[in-house]
Amino acid sequence: MMKLTDFGTLRLGLLTIALLVIILSVFADGNTYMHDWRIVPSVLAPSIMMMLVFAIPLEMTMTRIFITNAEPAEKARLQRILKLEAIVYLLLIVSWTPFFIKVLG
Repeated sequence: MMKLTDFGTLRLGLLTIALLVIILSVFADGNTYMHDWRIVPSVLAPSIMMMLVFAIPLEMTMTRIFITNAEPAEKARLQRILKLEAIVYLLLIVSWTPFFIKVLG
């Protein structure tokens, strides 16, 4: 079983922001709002989502690099982290796909 301390501060922050952006995708309807709280899901969250689309695969690549020289226990921990990052990444893409289809369609 993984503990939060197994992730590290930066990785945990990245995953927390990704999960928050996934939750905000529910409120993104494809319209742009500039004057109230709806600016967060309509402007800020899509921008952060696009940054995460590049940052999470970079993190996953670096994790794969660290796995190559790791001890067996560390290798198992990093592989579990890699699987979780892949799941979060797929959730991020799937949750924002309807928004981008509406905006770009």
